[in-house]
Amino acid sequence: MTPPVRVVSKGALWHQRVIDGFLRAVTLGGQNRYLTDYVTTLGRTILVPEGWGRVAPHRRYEVLRHELVHVRQFERWGWVGMVLIYGFFPLPAGLAWGRARLEWEAYAETLRVTAEVEGIEAARDPRLHAEIVARFTGPDYAWMWPFPETVQRWIDDCVAGLEGEATEAPPR
Repeated sequence: MTPPVRVVSKGALWHQRVIDGFLRAVTLGGQNRYLTDYVTTLGRTILVPEGWGRVAPHRRYEVLRHELVHVRQFERWGWVGMVLIYGFFPLPAGLAWGRARLEWEAYAETLRVTAEVEGIEAARDPRLHAEIVARFTGPDYAWMWPFPETVQRWIDDCVAGLEGEATEAPPR
């Protein structure tokens, strides 16, 4: 039997406050919203920010679908594997290919669930695309991938696949 996934308040955990301080330091203040705006998954625990209950239900659902991808990644790679892939392969910043690939798998789910919940137009929204590109190339994930064109290509390919799935779906 698979143990359940837990959802826990991030700010209540001392180690998350330590991580917040560390991220502020290594990103020179660029990542200063870790505790207040970001959801984090560690194993089968999803850590949510303080205002999580005020987030619109459909957005919480979309974020949780993204985070469940990370739960499956932990199951696939284990704790040691995830720490090595997410944190150090091949570099902790700049060219963090491992982190970029893990996050891309989760952001592909973000686009999928956005299309399911809000419609394909929402998944095509250039503002959503710009937000994803900024996360990959900016301080949110410690500049994990310096090639915005690559991230945009991943997004375009994913959305094209979603559009193809939508046209292949049988009528209801």
